[in-house]
Amino acid sequence: MNSEQDEFGNIDDSATEGVTRMPLKSLGLRAGMALQTRRIAEGASKKEGQFFGAIEGKGVMVGPVGPDGEKTELVAGDICVIRGFTGQYEFSFLSKVLQTFEKPFAYALLAYPAQVDARQVRQSMRTKTSWPTTIKSAPTHSTPEPAAIEVTLVDISMAGAMIKSDVAISTVGATIILGISVVFDNTPIELTIMGRVCHSNQGANDGLFYVGTAFSNLTQHDKLVLHFVTQNPQT
Repeated sequence: MNSEQDEFGNIDDSATEGVTRMPLKSLGLRAGMALQTRRIAEGASKKEGQFFGAIEGKGVMVGPVGPDGEKTELVAGDICVIRGFTGQYEFSFLSKVLQTFEKPFAYALLAYPAQVDARQVRQSMRTKTSWPTTIKSAPTHSTPEPAAIEVTLVDISMAGAMIKSDVAISTVGATIILGISVVFDNTPIELTIMGRVCHSNQGANDGLFYVGTAFSNLTQHDKLVLHFVTQNPQT
């Protein structure tokens, strides 16, 4: 999370624009979502983990992640901060470790929080994908029919998408046109959507360009197809 938080997991008042208190179940957490845990103890560090599940009013199950994820590194009685990002909300809450387990897999059972601190950072949940598509700049007097560029959609939502490209695409604020081939109800459909470039960054490790777009001028048909593909990721 980008927000500053105190040692008790509460988001600092200096960075609380848009932060609300809400029920955990309203976050729409799904099994496997990444989390960070940190014990409230001197010298304790953040640990990467994942969400396994929750029973409302009873407890929250979190566990380790990765090849070394054999232990939770939490002990019954620990007070810890849980924080994460759902794809739509940044959130944090303070909880107590009720029990830890090693079988059938390692996880810790935490007390179910009455409320969590959350901030909505996206209007819609993003669905991760690896989806070949094409884009081109909006037509102008000098380039009435710009050439299409082959790109990959990294994620997509009802409101926008993240694009990965081998070459720089366009400047922030510019309008682009996405051509997305979709199989909808067993029928191939070519979805043409206008989008505004919100940000563009070059990856430090792979040298690829990652471009965030916000969709505009969506028709009812566009919204229907987008709702389908965000619920049924295509590759």
